[in-house]
Amino acid sequence: MVPAPLKMPPSFFYLVVAICLAPYCLSLLGVNFASDTSNVDLHGVANLPAHQQVEVFFSHLSGAFTHTILEWSAFCVAILTVFLAASHYFISRNLTTLVIGAALFLAGCMDAFHTLAADRLIHAVADNRDLIPFTWAICRVFNALILIGGVSLLLTHRAKATETTNLKLLAVSFMASVTVAYAIIHYSAVSSSLPQTQFPDNIITRPYDVIPLVLYIFAGLFLFPYFYRKQPSVFAHALVIAMIPEVLVELHMAFGSTALFDAHFNIAHFLKIFAYAVPFFGLLMDYIHTYEHKEEEARARALTEKSLQKYTRELERSNKELNEFAYVASHDLKAPLRGIMQLASWIEEDIKDNLEEQTREYLHLLHNRTQRLEQLLNDLLAYSRVGRKHGDIKTIDIAELSQELFRLLNPPPGFTLICDDKLPSLNTLAVPLEQILRNLINNAIKHHDQAEGTIHVSVKATTDGFDFSIADDGPGIAPQQQERIFGIFQTLKPRDEVEGSGMGLAIVKKLLDNYHCHIRVESDGLRGTTMHFNWPLESVLRSSIHE
Repeated sequence: MVPAPLKMPPSFFYLVVAICLAPYCLSLLGVNFASDTSNVDLHGVANLPAHQQVEVFFSHLSGAFTHTILEWSAFCVAILTVFLAASHYFISRNLTTLVIGAALFLAGCMDAFHTLAADRLIHAVADNRDLIPFTWAICRVFNALILIGGVSLLLTHRAKATETTNLKLLAVSFMASVTVAYAIIHYSAVSSSLPQTQFPDNIITRPYDVIPLVLYIFAGLFLFPYFYRKQPSVFAHALVIAMIPEVLVELHMAFGSTALFDAHFNIAHFLKIFAYAVPFFGLLMDYIHTYEHKEEEARARALTEKSLQKYTRELERSNKELNEFAYVASHDLKAPLRGIMQLASWIEEDIKDNLEEQTREYLHLLHNRTQRLEQLLNDLLAYSRVGRKHGDIKTIDIAELSQELFRLLNPPPGFTLICDDKLPSLNTLAVPLEQILRNLINNAIKHHDQAEGTIHVSVKATTDGFDFSIADDGPGIAPQQQERIFGIFQTLKPRDEVEGSGMGLAIVKKLLDNYHCHIRVESDGLRGTTMHFNWPLESVLRSSIHE
């Protein structure tokens, strides 16, 4: 998978610089970008025919029309940006694009309010020669602050906040900012006298525009590059590049424009559109890469699902073969084994009067080995079937079940089973829990080194289930052997000393693993062993059954 780029291509940067410098270079070559209305004579208009009066007034308002078109073009770009930012957010869940998109939209809203006041669509009393320059300067300061504020918010944002909290905070901030923007323009429009903002004879022709100029220089040189390093993306890189036209806008206004609708005035308004368009194109490219990345993820997920289906089929085939093997082990192998045992019995009966002691011992060993092999086949069959049949949820009295299993195991006369008082009755899976307890109790009896012994069963409730303990006073298990005993065919004593297949604890561990439970051994290796295992709640078991 090709990683998405983290910055705009160099050609885009050069294109931005070229477009920003083009109007100034063209004006040096004699191209006039001003909306010149000085040659429009309004004297004697009343004496002209109606259609000529209209022509004269339209010619006189050409500057206002150009101003309106440029401002509303910037607003339209801002609207497109916020819609694209919202769409990008729903795909990537990246709050950065949403916050910056909202900031750009707020800047566009400020421009729209400024234009509505200049065109008298918002009630205004001030002269346009004062209203337009003053509200322009206020808008530019507001636009710079809202962008800087949005980026600062992202830099100080706490990642632990929930998505709902983030969206609520953004919505409240957005509505408050729109209200403030409208209030500023409305106050300026209804004020009868506004401060002077244009000084045609000075080097700095519009001092108020120096404030946003400084803010944009700070953002372009320090804040936005820092933001890009912290949260690199195509959109963040485009935001840095967008400061080039923003700074040039303010240079044209602060050091060039001396009157409404002159060349520097119109160039600045054109570059402002481009300043909004640069992050829009960055967001568009980021959106495209994000969408392509999601598509690639979807294709990779589809391939993974296809591989998983293939693996599932292979697993089903393997399970089927395992079932067939279990059948062979339980039927086809047991049949000749029983035949061997029967033949040994017949031989012993035929020659029992002439049996030497050594021959009698050999026949006894033959009986023991065939019985051990049969038990091994039974245990292998039980091990292979672990996890395939869960059984039903039943109410089990642990004390009663433990005593019943102890009696069925037919322990030597000197053995005793003790259960804690008030052992719980559980709603649980009866079959696997019974298998675990039977194997652990049987293990404690079988590996005891004395004629008398005590086995102690206890259960403690925990926050997520129950903790079982099966303790005995047998020989103990050395610490270095405590993990090995859960392997298949593992016994600590030779099988001629202790009859067993070495499968009992392996079956216990596999059963517990099937329900995400654990077993551990507590023993000093000298005397006594306690087997601890946890068992889940009924709700967890029900979910395990349906996995």
